[in-house]
Amino acid sequence: MKKRCQLFSLYAIFTLGGCAQTVSEEEEVVASSPTNPQVEQRAISITEEVPRPGHPDYTPVRAYPVENVRTPTGSLFNPDMAMGLYERHTHYKVGDMILVKLDEETLSEKSLDFNTDKSSSFDIDPLTLRVGGIQVEDNDLEVDHGQESEFNSSAQTKQSNSMQGSITVYVTGITPAGNLLVTGEKWITMNRGKEYIRFSGEVRKEDVDESNTVMSSKVGNALIEYSGTGELQDTQKRSVIDKLFAIFG
Repeated sequence: MKKRCQLFSLYAIFTLGGCAQTVSEEEEVVASSPTNPQVEQRAISITEEVPRPGHPDYTPVRAYPVENVRTPTGSLFNPDMAMGLYERHTHYKVGDMILVKLDEETLSEKSLDFNTDKSSSFDIDPLTLRVGGIQVEDNDLEVDHGQESEFNSSAQTKQSNSMQGSITVYVTGITPAGNLLVTGEKWITMNRGKEYIRFSGEVRKEDVDESNTVMSSKVGNALIEYSGTGELQDTQKRSVIDKLFAIFG
C-alpha cells in the first residue's frame, strides 16, 4: 500500500510539472517578438549595390519562335512574310536589335532675390515736469531714437547636361498598341575602371528609320543611366572628412 502511494505521488509531480511547462502560442509569439528585451537585436547592414554587367533588367530576351503547322497549299508564297520592295521593315519581334542614337541636352536655371528694409524712429520734445519736490526744467529731458535694418539675399543655380553616343538595344516585348519595349546596356573598360550605359524605354515603330535607328528624344518613358565603377569613379565620391566639414561648415 505504501509503495502504491509513492508511485501515485511521483506520477502527480510529473503531471503537474508537464502542465506548468506548457507554453501557449500567444506566449511564444510574445517571447519571439523584437520588442522583447531578451531578444537580441541586430542592425540591418545597408550596402550599396555595385553595378555589374549582365543585369537581368537589361539582358536580351532569347525567344525562339515556335513553328506553326501550316496546311500545304502547294505554293511557295507565304503572305505572313511578304514585304514590298520599297516598304520599310516594321515586322519587329522579341529579340530584334535597334540602334539608339543618344542626343540628350538639358539646361535649367533658377535665381532668387530677396530684399527687406525696416526702419523706425520716434522723438520726444523737451518737457517740463514737476513731481513733488523734483522739477525738470525745459531742455533738460529730450529723447531722439532711430533704428534701421536691411537684409539682402540672392541665390542662383544652374545645371546643364549633355550626352551624345549610341547604344544597341533589344526588343523585349510588344505592347497591345504595337509599341516596342527595348532595353540594353554597354560596358567599356578603360584603364583603371569601367564605364557603362544602360537604356530602356518604349519605341514607336514609325520612329525607326530605314537604317534601323531611332533618336533617344523620340523614345517614350526613357531611362538612361551613364556611370562607372572602379578607382576613377571612387575618386568622385566625397570622403568622410569632407562630409563632416560640409555639415559643420
